[in-house]
Amino acid sequence: MKFISLLGKHFFSYPFILFMLFILGLGAGVATFIESAYDTQSAKVVVYDALWYEGVMLLLTLSLLGIIYKNKMWKKFGAFVLHVAFVAILIGAALTRYFGYEGVIHIREGLSEHEMLSVQPYFQIRTEKELFEYPLALAQLGNNAFSYSEMIDGKVLHVNYKSFHAGSKGELSSLMVEATYDNKLKTVKIEGGAGWIEPPTLLRFDDVEIALSWGSKVVELPFSFKLIKFELERYPGSKSPSSYASEIEVLDKAEERALPYRIFMNHPLHYKGYTFFQSSYDTDEKGTILEVNKDPGKWPTYFGYFLLCVGFIGNFFTKGSRFLKLRAFLQKSALALLLPLLLSSSLPLKADTTDSLELFRKNSYEHANGAFSALLVQDYAGRIKPISTEAVEIVHKIAGKSSLFGLSPEQMILGMSSNAALWQELPIIKLSNTNIKKVLSLPPETEYVSFASMFDDEGYYKLAKQVSAANQKAGSKRDTFDNDVIKFDEKLNIAYLTLKGVFFKFIPIPNDATHTWIAPNDAFSNPMVSREVKSTLNDYFVALQEGVANNHWENANKALSLLKENQRIQSGEIMPSETRIRAEVLYNHMGLFQKLVGFYFLLGFGAFALAVFSIFTCKRYPRLEKVVLSLFIAAFIVHTFGLALRWYISGHAPWSDSYESMVYIGWSASFAGVMVFRKSILSLAAAAILAAIVMLVAHMSFVNPQITNLVPVLKSYWLTIHVSVITASYGFLGMGALLGLITLVLMMLKNKKNASLMNEQIRHLVAINEISLIIGLCMLTIGNFFGGIWANESWGRYWGWDPKETWSFVSIIVYALILHLRFIPKLNSVYLFSIVSLLGYSSIMMTYFGVNFYLTGMHSYAATGASPAVPSFVYYTLLCVVALCALAYKGRDVKTI
Repeated sequence: MKFISLLGKHFFSYPFILFMLFILGLGAGVATFIESAYDTQSAKVVVYDALWYEGVMLLLTLSLLGIIYKNKMWKKFGAFVLHVAFVAILIGAALTRYFGYEGVIHIREGLSEHEMLSVQPYFQIRTEKELFEYPLALAQLGNNAFSYSEMIDGKVLHVNYKSFHAGSKGELSSLMVEATYDNKLKTVKIEGGAGWIEPPTLLRFDDVEIALSWGSKVVELPFSFKLIKFELERYPGSKSPSSYASEIEVLDKAEERALPYRIFMNHPLHYKGYTFFQSSYDTDEKGTILEVNKDPGKWPTYFGYFLLCVGFIGNFFTKGSRFLKLRAFLQKSALALLLPLLLSSSLPLKADTTDSLELFRKNSYEHANGAFSALLVQDYAGRIKPISTEAVEIVHKIAGKSSLFGLSPEQMILGMSSNAALWQELPIIKLSNTNIKKVLSLPPETEYVSFASMFDDEGYYKLAKQVSAANQKAGSKRDTFDNDVIKFDEKLNIAYLTLKGVFFKFIPIPNDATHTWIAPNDAFSNPMVSREVKSTLNDYFVALQEGVANNHWENANKALSLLKENQRIQSGEIMPSETRIRAEVLYNHMGLFQKLVGFYFLLGFGAFALAVFSIFTCKRYPRLEKVVLSLFIAAFIVHTFGLALRWYISGHAPWSDSYESMVYIGWSASFAGVMVFRKSILSLAAAAILAAIVMLVAHMSFVNPQITNLVPVLKSYWLTIHVSVITASYGFLGMGALLGLITLVLMMLKNKKNASLMNEQIRHLVAINEISLIIGLCMLTIGNFFGGIWANESWGRYWGWDPKETWSFVSIIVYALILHLRFIPKLNSVYLFSIVSLLGYSSIMMTYFGVNFYLTGMHSYAATGASPAVPSFVYYTLLCVVALCALAYKGRDVKTI
């Protein structure tokens, strides 16, 4: 009885379950660094597939069940369903883990196959009569030791581990073992590993021959597949795959005829308990590779996902839930944002170019921003887009801004194309590094340089030695100078290609099966391009000079119209509609997202100043608050319109890359401010500042804002749901971090005179903060599990412990811990909650940025090269946060809610 009482007190308690969650998150986080330093298999052996990690999950499940029973959680519908959902998901995961299996099947066109290769590697002992096999995963890190004993012909064979050497990617691994049989010892080397089937190593003990092997095994299917045809579609004029599919027939003895099916990405085949996914293909495009999955845990897992959604939604409406309690607290108290847009600047010019540019600016404006801006070009990824888009991307890349000399991007590109001699002399290439300026003997205040000035009188490139030296260094060995030299050299090359007209591929090759378009210089020399098109092209370039000189654009417009008509005739089926073209040109000209950065910043800091002023004057300014809210709503509407416009232009949801997802996070922060926290001026300030910061990062030089085609695996509605929900959660969690920061600032400013008023404001903000974190955690969790559905429906597994997946999992645990700290009396404080809500966002930053640049994995950019150095501002930021927490300690005495 005493044991049961102790069990209920400690094992079925919040401290224990939170400790288990902490161990679970810590283990997963550490494993991502193990994977980056060693390999995926090491992370699996040491953590993910380790018995201790599964034990933690089991203890967590049992403890959770005990807490559900102990606290009679069924009396609160939302919380009960939510926690039961996790139990169901863990049960489904266990069924998948222990009773499911995966494999790969490779089929060539015209041939059939009834065997697959297991993903799991096995150690096999084979004799003439018997076969013994054991699942065996080995890694560079951890304890690989194993020992197998089997009776063969009345005598015992002992096989013991001796050593292991992991092969590089695409290479065999080698395993050394000691085999003892009939008191005879032999040491042998076995080559293999996951994905390999190598000839076995043969051992002979007198008359007994034993074969040892290690690697994937062949699994026979109860039916066979015949590949009728493999089809690969590419984006027009490019090598990038748009989609690929396998036309197959299932040959099953139980069926009277062959069953035809088509398998393609995000469209698997489900047949007799097996699921077949389009994975890859042979380089000659005559063979297909399918992943095979048999998963008995699928429906229990999906049922758990369903309960999860019901529980989270139900929690918002269940009587007595924490969410409703916080909402009621806010309704008893009350609290509730400023403006301008950014203007472009121009550069000083030399006297001899001013007149030419002024003439060009006046005469080219209408043509460049009208007919010319809508001319379609094909980029290197095969996307057909207006030259307006190409112009914005090129000018921003070269100049670091969207406008120079008071010219639009379209005017600049038109000028560079029509008068290269003038434009190579103009300072249009951004140069920031002072050391590069020293090498070039330029004044420190120099901001822009011309293309021509980078070459001496003999045509020698002035930075040739520096660029060569930087490129020869490994990424990890490059310093800031090396990286900046490489970036500047890239800008110079882009400027050169622009002046040469290489980027502007707007002439379709007639009757080309891949719909390839070429640039004017290539068109003149291409025999497939008709004489009429070449003549029209020449007429256009001649008319450009006439238009610039005399402002007579009739001939240029006529020639351009004929070139556009030629595009329609030759490639009409791949071209966007006129409406979409106009929408993209409008999107480029408006530049909404760039302008919103400054708007949000002014709005946020203005609102914060108003809130602080209200606190210290003990007065409210309802009219100003209404103005602020109105401006915030206006910004949100503009933000929403910009996202919708980009969605329409690209043809897919606008969160498929880093730029789009950050713009969407900014939108979700704005959405949180308008829909949830509009009654609090401080919360609105936090929402606006967060939106501004995220949008500012989105428009930094390392983020590519280009609209691109989707790779095949991203063409899934489950992906759209997954990314939209999980990315929106970052906005709500970011709101929590900023509100935690503001709360700590208020604690720091608290004194005896304003303590009462400050405490009221702090408690109000903490309530909003907790609501924001509750909503954010709900969305983060649901979004992750939607991602599991996408992964399972796309390639047959919910979870691969990829670093990005893992850190999303860690983030869920971090915020679950933060929101459950109140159940431990000693940790239930407003001060601690404010700190952890601020620091907790570092897990999101790690998920979003850290994984991309510092770890390896399928979501990572670091996989293609050395990781960049951690920026110094990160350390300064952490130091400031620590200092703020210390200074806020004196104002920690605030009553909890």
